Amino acid sequence: MFELFLYSILVVVILTPCGRILSGNNNLNITNLSSELIYGIILISFISLALNFLIALNPIVNTIILILPILILYKNYKYYFSKLFLKFLVFNSILIFLLIVKSNIYRPDAMLYHLPYTSILNEEKIIFGLSNLHFRFGHISIIQYFSAFFNNLIFNEKAIVFSAAIIASTTIINFFNQILNYFKKKQFNFHFFYLFSILIFIFYKMNRYGEYGNDAPTHFLFFFLISEIIKSLNNNQIDLSNNFILSIFILLNKITMSFGIILPFLFLTKKKFFKLLKNKKFYFGIIFLGLWLLKNTIISGCLIFPVSKLCFSKLSWTNIEQVEYVADENEAWTKSWPDFKNTKNISQKNYSKKFNWIKTWSETHLKKIIKIIFPYIAFLIIIYLFLYSKNINKKKYDNKPNGKYLIITAFIFIFSIIWFLKVPVYRYGYSYFISLIALIFSYFCISLNIVQKSFFKFLKYTLIFFLVIFISKNSIRIFKYDTNEKEVWPKIIFINENDVKKIQLNDFYYYESIRECGFSFTPCTHYKNLKLKSKIYLNYNFIYNN
Repeated sequence: MFELFLYSILVVVILTPCGRILSGNNNLNITNLSSELIYGIILISFISLALNFLIALNPIVNTIILILPILILYKNYKYYFSKLFLKFLVFNSILIFLLIVKSNIYRPDAMLYHLPYTSILNEEKIIFGLSNLHFRFGHISIIQYFSAFFNNLIFNEKAIVFSAAIIASTTIINFFNQILNYFKKKQFNFHFFYLFSILIFIFYKMNRYGEYGNDAPTHFLFFFLISEIIKSLNNNQIDLSNNFILSIFILLNKITMSFGIILPFLFLTKKKFFKLLKNKKFYFGIIFLGLWLLKNTIISGCLIFPVSKLCFSKLSWTNIEQVEYVADENEAWTKSWPDFKNTKNISQKNYSKKFNWIKTWSETHLKKIIKIIFPYIAFLIIIYLFLYSKNINKKKYDNKPNGKYLIITAFIFIFSIIWFLKVPVYRYGYSYFISLIALIFSYFCISLNIVQKSFFKFLKYTLIFFLVIFISKNSIRIFKYDTNEKEVWPKIIFINENDVKKIQLNDFYYYESIRECGFSFTPCTHYKNLKLKSKIYLNYNFIYNN
């Protein structure tokens, strides 16, 4: 356990200084430090993505990347050796450790393609047509590039599990610290209630590392993006380009959350637009997105996989038939296709059209969603009713709620509707409708005059109650097992040499596994008897269909 805790400390020390380049914050406080850590994650992911076009992200390369944070630490040693940074380091490390220790990886996606792709990044530079080996490699997340970075000479391959936990921990600390500051100032504004309601949801439902995968980190960051946009409405010091970069990073994690890229520009004025064009960080975001689209094209033949209209059919490695099949299958499965009683032999494509799916989806996915969000909504209603009952005959706030909050809420509502029409499975878009609920709750609460001491105590104790739930759930998981019965680190290797068969395609080799690959033999797929060919051009491997 000591090794895991030590690594938890080191990852925070390494990543936080990297974010200084993008965040631009000079004020030393925990809110800014947590923001720096998030932007440090983004910068390391960008570097990893860019390098993989030329070389494999092997342990030596990843160790060389560490020169950057070491230089920043040396240059700003007073900042990063302060008592406040030490406090931030301790809380963040404990939270990361608490999430990871004796947890499982997200099943089955981690074994199917998260871990295998990360392993490929550590062993190979970019491979043309890699999605022909496993179609899920076509819609991988940027978080796999971030994970691959942790396989270096300071850590080891086990550390690739840190990525999701770091994003979760730093978002929680950012929100929690801002709430504490609002309590100290006795300032209960729209932003306070948004943070409060989102943090309750995180403690209630986003408390298990084994359920994170690529989805939860994306939703954590979407909550963070909304928070930053709300702050920017009343603070002209917040850099618009930072929110733009953040929205791009969210898009690169989960294409279903791509609408978030609209949010930073909702209230863009002419003056802000020209200021944005002069900001180098804006072009960093454009380059980041451009490299990602290029990566997608190289791997799958599509700018965005599996959208056939965005594919280049003339590229030898593009498999349009596969793209169209995967697109139809993905949409149908999110609409409960496996539970559909197909008595009339309807195709997956027709099932997804004209609301043929509504009945089956309502009996399956909808019930699961209601089971999750009903307790959350009920608790927010109880909180509001308590505040309202104590506020009867009291004066309202002098300032009316900012109309821009309604505009943000309206856009989130539209995003939620699009999610419902296209990919209505909970994990693909829950931060849309959870944000919508939190924004509506905040709008109602802001009209109340929160001045009584009983309000302060009630809100504090409510937050503490959910924090205890969060800590208890993870503590029970940890102490429920003896060390001999369950590994301290999440397991990432699931197969051995007897489980795979080595396949040769000219000078290119890959492994065919009897089950999901995990982090092991590279490149690996559990699909058998693939009819593939390969060639080498300019020292790059090309994989295409026979």
